[in-house]
Amino acid sequence: MIRWTSVLAGGAAFLAAHLVQTLGWRTWFHGTFEPWFLNSGRAVAFTAALLAVAAAVVSTADRRESIIRGANVSVGALAAMIVVLSVIGPGNLFPIVVAIGAAIVVASGGAGVLAGWGLRRARTQ
Repeated sequence: MIRWTSVLAGGAAFLAAHLVQTLGWRTWFHGTFEPWFLNSGRAVAFTAALLAVAAAVVSTADRRESIIRGANVSVGALAAMIVVLSVIGPGNLFPIVVAIGAAIVVASGGAGVLAGWGLRRARTQ
């Protein structure tokens, strides 16, 4: 089940994180390599936080619907991640980078949607 607003929210969150990292790479993230969220621990945390917030925002008080929307946020972020990686140059570690990035994106989306679902459920009771 595709929830396009959630897919777009995930893609927009990843692209926003990449834009901020590109603009402040040397000063904020202390990056020594190309601007990419896996090249700095701070950038990983920043991207994960943005994706968790995006997933929390799209969550609902219904658990099943929240999980669907969280998965859609992760799909949108993964699509944006692959596009950005293709543009900046995938390199020869492309499959490993996609796998590690996917794990971070899915974990962040899952944590965010669970937090959002819990908060919305607590407010309705």
